[in-house]
Amino acid sequence: MAKNEVQSNSGVDHTLSLGSQAWNVADGYTKIKILRHLVQLDRYENIALYGSEDMEELPFDDSYISKRREEAIRRVVTTLRQLLGNVKFAIKKEDEGKVDDYLEQVEFVEKVLDGISYVEENMITHETILKIHEQHFKNCMKTLSRIKDEVNFPINNAGLIFRGSDEVDLDKITNEIIEGG
Repeated sequence: MAKNEVQSNSGVDHTLSLGSQAWNVADGYTKIKILRHLVQLDRYENIALYGSEDMEELPFDDSYISKRREEAIRRVVTTLRQLLGNVKFAIKKEDEGKVDDYLEQVEFVEKVLDGISYVEENMITHETILKIHEQHFKNCMKTLSRIKDEVNFPINNAGLIFRGSDEVDLDKITNEIIEGG
């Protein structure tokens, strides 16, 4: 370890240890920038499909459910794009093309997201209701869900999910992600 000598006003020498080990944030990086995103993707996918994460949530009106579904699919797109950007530097050469293709597909879906919903107005009450174009929405979600599922393989090949020699406690990892780190 590198040491710097510091002399205090009292004339006593104090040794300050600066350390020579490289600052390693890999564990924190994988939990926050990769695994957290993977967990969030599952959550957003459920909200996009059903309007809520859990069946026990109170029922909402149709317009509110549509707003939640639309927001969730947009978050799936954003989170997938972030995840792909966060892992791209570590992806093995043989998987780089797959990751680039996934990113292009996510960007394409993002371009057509404006067509997933429309506003309908009741001509008598003038109440507006957000509606989902279900077929277009399903097509977008199908693509995003496939990418979400398939991207695990190149991420894992890069050693960013499971390390070959380490024993993995999935419950512990999930709890650490949920608790923030």
